[in-house]
Amino acid sequence: MLFLVWSFTETLCAQEPTNRNWDAQKIKGIRLFPYPTYEGSPFLTDTWRPGKLEFATGDIADSLFMKYSSYKDELIYYNKEAAAQINIDKENLIGFTFTDADGRTRSFRKQHFDNSAKSERYFEILSSGETSLLAFRKVELVATSAYHDMNGVLKNMAYNPLYQFYFFSPEKGYTFVRPSQSGLLAKFDTPLQKPIKKLIRKSKIKIDSEDSFVQAWQVVEKAGYKVRF
Repeated sequence: MLFLVWSFTETLCAQEPTNRNWDAQKIKGIRLFPYPTYEGSPFLTDTWRPGKLEFATGDIADSLFMKYSSYKDELIYYNKEAAAQINIDKENLIGFTFTDADGRTRSFRKQHFDNSAKSERYFEILSSGETSLLAFRKVELVATSAYHDMNGVLKNMAYNPLYQFYFFSPEKGYTFVRPSQSGLLAKFDTPLQKPIKKLIRKSKIKIDSEDSFVQAWQVVEKAGYKVRF
């Protein structure tokens, strides 16, 4: 019962679009089946965020409020006419953008991932260029030590972020990269690593976060260095 109340509250918190430059009937999908409640969150953002969709047809639907499910790699929006949370059919989308709580525009695009799993995924574009830096915002449900939730129910599962980062080239595909200085240097031939490290230091960048990692990559890319795939 409590979970149903939570789901209903989430629905009520979804705000209406301010500009109806879209037709809700064209946004194909199914009602969201509620996720189980555990510690952590299955969503990338805790609140509904304003954004827009880009369809495979080239149409744009804007002024929607949406959430990205990192747990299922699904995009959810609130359909006011149906009074429901809708899981949008991935096959109909090219990508989407939304504005986060800090005012940043975050862009995602659907791409075929051809490494270990043959599937289409939503990747966040951290840096776009000849070689793009992408993030797959994966969250997994993992076993944990037993704990009691806020209602005293004993549980032993939690949502755990396991974000994955890739360099991507349309010609060469994907290569995994760890978001650290050593991870970045490892993507270049050995003779280039020392001058790249010097360039990062000269640019006064200390790679200790995702943002600083992206900043360092952009400096290295601008200097003309090429990632080894």
